[in-house]
Amino acid sequence: MLKIRRPQIDALTALSRRRFVVGAVAHLRDAHPERWDEASDEVAAAWVERRLDRGLALGLVEEVSLLRHLEVASRFDERFADSDDAIGVLHNLDELQSWPEPMELLGSLYQSPAET
Repeated sequence: MLKIRRPQIDALTALSRRRFVVGAVAHLRDAHPERWDEASDEVAAAWVERRLDRGLALGLVEEVSLLRHLEVASRFDERFADSDDAIGVLHNLDELQSWPEPMELLGSLYQSPAET
């Protein structure tokens, strides 16, 4: 019987996270070059790590939800990305499949309080 021990699981989890962070940094550089082109890899990766921890704390577990959470925080601001409005959209996996429409919805939600 194959037995996977806790250190092996931890190593695989850490590898998966490192790969996600590298991919997320590359994605953010493509999606928002105005913000990320001049940031070093270390600075961008540290931001992604911090925001990833925050997304997990907010109950986001799917990679797509976490990646979109990073995009929202990058495009708008971190406080809005953590808001009930944004998190409600980011928990809806069906809606996230129709990206970028949810980002347009989030953009209107982001701008609406300022207009009132």
